[in-house]
Amino acid sequence: MSDQSEHGAALTARVIEVEAADAAAAPRPLAPQIIPTERTEPITPSEPALPAVPPGAPRRRDRVMTFGVAGVALLLIGWLTVDAVGWIVAAFERSAALGVLAATALAAGVAGGGAVIARELGSLLRLRNVEAIHRRLADGRLLPMEGRKAIADVLAVVPREREIEAAVETFQRQAKLHHATVQQIEILSRTVMKPLDRRAEAHVRTAVLRAFGITAISPTGLTDAVFFLACGIRMVRAIAASYGHRPTAATTVHLLRRLVIEAGRLGAVDIASSSLVQHLGGALTERLATSAADALYAAYRMARLGIIVMDLCRPIPFRDDEAPSVTSLVANVLRRRSEARPD
Repeated sequence: MSDQSEHGAALTARVIEVEAADAAAAPRPLAPQIIPTERTEPITPSEPALPAVPPGAPRRRDRVMTFGVAGVALLLIGWLTVDAVGWIVAAFERSAALGVLAATALAAGVAGGGAVIARELGSLLRLRNVEAIHRRLADGRLLPMEGRKAIADVLAVVPREREIEAAVETFQRQAKLHHATVQQIEILSRTVMKPLDRRAEAHVRTAVLRAFGITAISPTGLTDAVFFLACGIRMVRAIAASYGHRPTAATTVHLLRRLVIEAGRLGAVDIASSSLVQHLGGALTERLATSAADALYAAYRMARLGIIVMDLCRPIPFRDDEAPSVTSLVANVLRRRSEARPD
């Protein structure tokens, strides 16, 4: 760049000449290229690699609570052990036969308790494994290798029954190498999960019908709550069994805890259900008594809770067009009631 102005000249408009360098060559546009090679096998398209997302920071446990729980558990175990040993020693002091009987009874009790605990822990770990698969598939950003592993994990946790095995064979016939991970998951949900969804939905319909009938004939609000809770627990256990889980005590408690957390938005559901009852119009409210309206409201809530439990027990998250409709479940109850009503 050169400035040809003279020093000391008045301030005027100036022309600055810039000596431009050689223009850089424009980048060549990206286009498909054909590279001849000696390979003759068919070309299998591969999915583009997704950028790795760093996992979130793991939640730190409260060490004080962990230490406290471990201390209390150690205290109880030590107390029971000392009492059991003292009991066996006292039995041997009386007679050898009585001591052998006491030791045999203690061994049988420990073995039985260990078997129950092992069954409860196995069922709970299986459910947690399904929840982990559910979270991985809900992310929607799986790498091809991770997607194949998740699909294999889903096939490993489904029930081993003739209908499900036939559905697995159908999935294996329909899923091809050129299908993307999302497409394979959709095929898996359409083939393998459908029979399990039908079983679970049948249990939800039964629970909705029970909630409707029991609430309609229940004399007090307390009995309404008790019967609704009993129907809900029975529905949770039935849905868990439909998806291949063992409805043990630990599994049921875990599902109920998750259900309480997931149903925190039930207040919005209550508002929607109230608007639904108002939307049905005056004709329906004239035909149904007040107790029947309350029963309809209870059926709506039971149907919504059933759908939440289905999603919790399902290895693959529901798509928008897969989840059963609450309206259809409640309408089924009203249809059955109208069919059962004498003319």
